[in-house]
Amino acid sequence: MDEITDEMRAAASYWEKTAWKQSPDLLIVGGGIVGASTALFYKEKYPDRDVLIVERGEIPEGASTRNAGFACIGSMSEHLADMEISGKETVLNRIERRWRGLQLLRNTLGDEAIGYEPVGGREIFTDEELYDTCRGRITELNKQLADRLGEKEIYSITEIGGLSAIKNRVEGALHSGKLMRSLHQKIAEKGVRVWWNKSIDSVKPGSVTLSDGEEIQADKIVLATNGFTSGLTDTTIKPARGYLFVSKPIENLPWCGTFHYNKGYIYFRNVGDCLMLGGARDLDKERETTSEFGVNKTIKNHLVEFANGVLNLPEDWEIEMEWSGIMGMTPDKEPIIKPVDENVWMAAGLSGMGIAIGMDVAKKVVEKL
Repeated sequence: MDEITDEMRAAASYWEKTAWKQSPDLLIVGGGIVGASTALFYKEKYPDRDVLIVERGEIPEGASTRNAGFACIGSMSEHLADMEISGKETVLNRIERRWRGLQLLRNTLGDEAIGYEPVGGREIFTDEELYDTCRGRITELNKQLADRLGEKEIYSITEIGGLSAIKNRVEGALHSGKLMRSLHQKIAEKGVRVWWNKSIDSVKPGSVTLSDGEEIQADKIVLATNGFTSGLTDTTIKPARGYLFVSKPIENLPWCGTFHYNKGYIYFRNVGDCLMLGGARDLDKERETTSEFGVNKTIKNHLVEFANGVLNLPEDWEIEMEWSGIMGMTPDKEPIIKPVDENVWMAAGLSGMGIAIGMDVAKKVVEKL
């Protein structure tokens, strides 16, 4: 009997090479919101060109399907904290980018397809000094955003659960899983190929090498890898792990809508009769600067205490499921869209705002391509 080698077993057929494994015009590393949107906009611009996405997970892995599903532009305390670091004009531009990005997302996929609900957002306060500071800037910020967004009186004073609060009337909630399924269905209709469960070992002009040693040739390459980008090229983007849990159903849950707390570091919403709560990364930033999935017990315990002490959940509430996602943070919270080598581009560093700015980042990198 003839000897059959591993190389022979793995050899592709003529049909596979010519229909499945041909070199694409554009190779996108990462199948999350930026990667899939890049494929969509590129195919709309160049319908006859071949596009291949290579994704490390069996579904988009990172933050696109592991977030809280907030369609938000940010809370008052987050904006004011950012202004102290980056200045007013930078932050106003950032809010405008988030707003325009959300409109692009909703118009591209449709509200029904992404499970969008215009529930509004509310930031709650236990620190009265911080609340007074934020309340005192509402009129000013509303005027500036009305000029930029065409939306009047975005922020207003309210209260909920006995706590002082500031409402953002233009925010909403969506279903991140439906969003990504809808987006991938759309690119499939355009003829985009996706290879799942394929990790990248290295990238160079004209090709990428998979972790199994296979090399893929491509005319152009886009790294849409967000929190995992530092493993492929030199970058200032750092991974940031975010923790979330969903409770078992809670009867008469009072917290319906989307909510922020502590400069946006804690966020929560209802999912039907269940509470989804996450964040608190600021408690242990050093250990949460990681691309490894997992649960930080310090953060989990803090969120449980927050649910008990601030949200006043009933004593018998329980966690139904928990998970983590990997974001990509830049020093100034601005996304990075730039060439890193000849015909190799980076579109990453969404800094926790992937839902709001992911499609906008994708559109910009396609324009540059």
